[in-house]
Amino acid sequence: MIRTALLSAALILSTPALAALSPADTTMVGAVDAAFDADVALLERMVNQNSGTNNIEGVTKVAEMLRPELEALGFKVRWIPQGEVQRAGHLFAEHKGKPGGKRLLLIGHLDTVFEPDSPFQRFTREGDIAKGPGVADNKGGVVVMLSALKAMKAAGTLKDANIVVAL
Repeated sequence: MIRTALLSAALILSTPALAALSPADTTMVGAVDAAFDADVALLERMVNQNSGTNNIEGVTKVAEMLRPELEALGFKVRWIPQGEVQRAGHLFAEHKGKPGGKRLLLIGHLDTVFEPDSPFQRFTREGDIAKGPGVADNKGGVVVMLSALKAMKAAGTLKDANIVVAL
């Protein structure tokens, strides 16, 4: 009930803004809509891979899922291991656009607080509601980040942007 009311209010309030979308914005909205099923599938794969903070192998596997996605967008991706502190490491991806172009720093994380022995392990979905470790924090956020970057590429706005993704 509350969700429906909030959605209705958001749609009513945003209608004038939708009319003012630029061609690039319109392309990005279309790209995000078109990729919805693929984005949810990626989220499901990521959520179903346990990546509790102390599960170094699991966190590394989530990073490995993201590497080809970022490389396909033209990012140079590197993994910085953190074995000396018994942590999985950091995934950094850099996209070099034109000098003076838009600069963005996108930050997230790949681990969750749910270790392999937690009963909360799997992605489930009922209609528009998804549940699972990391769906909202932060695997879902990483998928949103990636979807936005793909939309930028579709609209031609990624090519000149200087972006660093730190996960």
